[in-house]
Amino acid sequence: MTSDAHVISLARTARESALGLLYETYRGKIYTFLLRISGDADVADDLTQDTFIKAYRAFESLGEGHRLLPWLYRIATNAAIDASRRRKRLVWVPILTLTDRREEPHARDEHVGVSERDHINRTLRELPVENVAALLLHALEGYSYKEIAEIEGVSLTAVRSRIARARMAFKDAYATIPAARSSSE
Repeated sequence: MTSDAHVISLARTARESALGLLYETYRGKIYTFLLRISGDADVADDLTQDTFIKAYRAFESLGEGHRLLPWLYRIATNAAIDASRRRKRLVWVPILTLTDRREEPHARDEHVGVSERDHINRTLRELPVENVAALLLHALEGYSYKEIAEIEGVSLTAVRSRIARARMAFKDAYATIPAARSSSE
């Protein structure tokens, strides 16, 4: 694995090489993150390319000791928010269509039924992209609230609020599962 310091140093002397190295090292993580946010492989591809183009243009903002992956997550989150605003809402697809992608985790979720997955996707569609991004960064990527605040460029209070809202939406949504099942029978 390439060190962040090496890529930052390379960005000062050979920008194209630094971009290639950055892309090779972090493309999979950024693509998977954006795929989970957008639910669409084509949108995730476009946003991934947009993320790395913006990163290339912002190389001069990198300082010594800068952590590249959180920086890229911030750029990716902003790209997803911008795309969402352009489209008014990202298109989501059932999670079952997202399996078996090269970058996706291969662990099967044997505890969740298809209807529950659909319910999760419906819930995510209703959340603001900012809340989904914060929740994914915390729950799936393992970032602390402080790190998410740095990534998203917001206060610690805003991160707590976003994650709390996302959790509350899920709690409220799951409270309605039995009613949804019995109404469909």
